Amino acid sequence: MNIFADNIMKDKVVLITGGATGIGKGIATLMGQYGASVMIASRKQPVLERTVDDLKALAIDADYCVCDIRDPAAVEELMKTVRARFGSLDVLVNNAAGNFPAAMDQLSPNGFKTVVDIDLNGTFNMTKGAFDHFFKSVGGNIINISAPFAGWGVAYQAHAAAAKAGIDSLTRSCAVEWQSLGIRVNAVAPGAVSNTEGLERLSEALVGSNNGSTDACQAEDIANSVLFLASDAARFISGEIIRVDSATGVDLLKIPMPADA
Repeated sequence: MNIFADNIMKDKVVLITGGATGIGKGIATLMGQYGASVMIASRKQPVLERTVDDLKALAIDADYCVCDIRDPAAVEELMKTVRARFGSLDVLVNNAAGNFPAAMDQLSPNGFKTVVDIDLNGTFNMTKGAFDHFFKSVGGNIINISAPFAGWGVAYQAHAAAAKAGIDSLTRSCAVEWQSLGIRVNAVAPGAVSNTEGLERLSEALVGSNNGSTDACQAEDIANSVLFLASDAARFISGEIIRVDSATGVDLLKIPMPADA
């Protein structure tokens, strides 16, 4: 079902981190189907290659770049690759994330740091790279992928919740600072999303979960929200955190830890 006008993203270039799988692949696919040229980035080349093949099979202009967003130097090279391949950048989607279920008393300093490095520091690196290389002179659009539980407690997710709360704050701060430069910065906070590795891992750790098979939304629901924010339909929206979640999805992510944990 086509919700948006055909070619709403025509002549736009979109860069998506973590774009080879899950939500990121859904965003890349939808952006491309509505006319965008798409660059996806992650650390795993074989997965990137397969996804680009899938996108090209849909007649989408797509390419990939291997990049560890925790490394500012690697991000610099990614921005140069985007420039060389497409000549410009219109939309950055900071989707890459690391996560695993862990009770707070079992969470190691390295485990906490790893998630913060990928989610929060990686978002900073990408945002700063896109600003320096593209957006500071011509404006642009940044969409961060956050999580609803950044605003409340949830079992086994202290590290991810802390990182996502930082992303929400970074989103609002950048939106204020860069408004006069024509740069919009927003975030989408997905609830439980079906058929994603993150939900499967969390569901195994939480009591009474059903893997979101009936209550969770789909990757396409998240992609539709990102596409809206990327389009001119949202040209006066900036600094917002849009939660994409049903009440049942919220309940799923607020299930308490087992009594003997």
